[in-house]
Parts: sequence; structure tokens; C-alpha cells
Amino acid sequence: MRIRPVYFTRRALEGMARGPYVALVGTATIFVALFATGLLAGVLSGAEHLLAAWVGEVRISVYLSPGTDLGAAHAAVSALTPGREVRAVPAAAALRQLSQELGDSSHVLDGVGPGALPDSVDVLAPGIGLEEARALALRLKALPGVFDVDYGNAWLEKLELFVSRAKFASVVVFAALALATAVLVGNSLRLAVFARREEIEILKLVGATDSFVSAPFLIEGLLEGVAGAALAALALLLVQAGLLPRLRSAIPLVSTLRFEDTLPSALLLGLFVGGAAVGLLGSALAVVRTLRKA
Repeated sequence: MRIRPVYFTRRALEGMARGPYVALVGTATIFVALFATGLLAGVLSGAEHLLAAWVGEVRISVYLSPGTDLGAAHAAVSALTPGREVRAVPAAAALRQLSQELGDSSHVLDGVGPGALPDSVDVLAPGIGLEEARALALRLKALPGVFDVDYGNAWLEKLELFVSRAKFASVVVFAALALATAVLVGNSLRLAVFARREEIEILKLVGATDSFVSAPFLIEGLLEGVAGAALAALALLLVQAGLLPRLRSAIPLVSTLRFEDTLPSALLLGLFVGGAAVGLLGSALAVVRTLRKA
């Protein structure tokens, strides 16, 4: 019994050597499916890390109603956000800051008085997450004299919604690809099973069980899945190594993105597990359909 795994593996390798076309088709099919899935998952993983980083750099601005005491509001906000830097921003200072940000276009503010902008209190919260920022904004908005709180929520929440929907879509796409790949691998492996049908019939005549007959084919599917996953992981790493440094140098917003943010070890491990599962499923489909006819 101890040598059976070695025996089955050797039989599987011999079968792949006798039918290299079938093995290559199966491996290539799994590679394409896993590469596409890994590429989408890597993009979404990077987007999630960027979303968290962008939220951490967002300034939370608490806008006050006319007539609200700025000093009292500053004290109230400070009490609600211990350990964070809080700045009181009078309307005149906000107008000067806006003029500086506009630069050469600051002439559009000619004739605009300080009363056009409300007094505000800014909270600097580096490292804060989106859920934490949302909860803090709700608490700040409940303070007396506050009429609005802004932390870039309009575009951040849209981006968060897009990422969450894309993640759901990626799961659906992966499930569809996995099923289609398993069927394709199963069809290609059926050729290998058919080519060895006489050998299978002889084994059945001498009393071999279905599990004994099917084990080499299952291992063959498993090996094709692992090989396809290894090629997909290698291709993704090469794409990442060539593309990510250029993106970081060309787009300042993604300068904080690290290699492990787009291709974490859990994702690479998932590719191998997924490849092995798809290969096993495909080979199981081929063997079951063939043994039923035997």
C-alpha cells in the first residue's frame, strides 16, 4: 500500500508522456483561466489597498453653521477625537487657502468675501479606515452647530461600491471559468482515457476497482492543474515586475502600492489550490463518464 501513490504518480507521468498534446492542452487551458482570474484579483487587491491608503490621507472637515462659536466647536471636536490633530479654520483663512490652491485661477474669487465660506474645524486622521472615518463623521455631525462633515466621502464611497461590486463579479467570473475549464480539461483527458481503453478493460477483467483504474488519471489532472497554476503565478509575477514600477513612477496616486499589495501570498496560494481543484474535477468528469461505459 505504501508504494501505490508512487505507482499511480508514475503511471500518470507515463500517460502524460505518451499523450503530450492532451497534457499541454489541459495545462494551457488551466493556465489561461487562472491567469485571467489572478490578474483581476490582483487589480482588485491593489485597489483595496489604495482605497485604504487614500482614506488614511483624507482630511475630515467639520463645517459650522453661521453664528457657531469656533473655539467651542474646536474644543468639542477635540474631545471627540482624542489623540488626533485638530485645527480651527476661520472663514477668512479658508478663503486664503482656496485662493492659494487655485493658483493662477484665483482671480475667480475677486469680490468674494469671507462670509461666502463657513468656519470649519479640520481633523487630521492619518491611517484611518473608511468605516472608521464614516463612523467618526456621523459622531461629528451630531455635535451642536455642525451642518456638514466632509471626508471625501462622495468619491470614496463610489470607489468602495465599485470595488465591492467588482469583487462579487470576480467570484462569478471565477466560478464560470472554473466550470468551463473543468469541462474542457475533462474533454481533453477523455482522449487520454480513450487511448488507454484496452488497458482499462484488461485491468477491469483482472479485478481492478474503479478507484485503482481512475487514480492515475486523477493524478494526471492534478499535475496539469498545478503546472497551469505555476505558469499563471509566474506570468503574473512577471507582469507585476514590469508594470507596477512604471505605474508608481507615472501616477503619484499609486506610489504607495507595494508588490505584496497586488499579489499577496494568499492569492498565489489560492491559484495553486484552484488549479489543483479544477484539474481534479476535470479528470474526475472524464474518468466517471468513461467508466460508466466500461
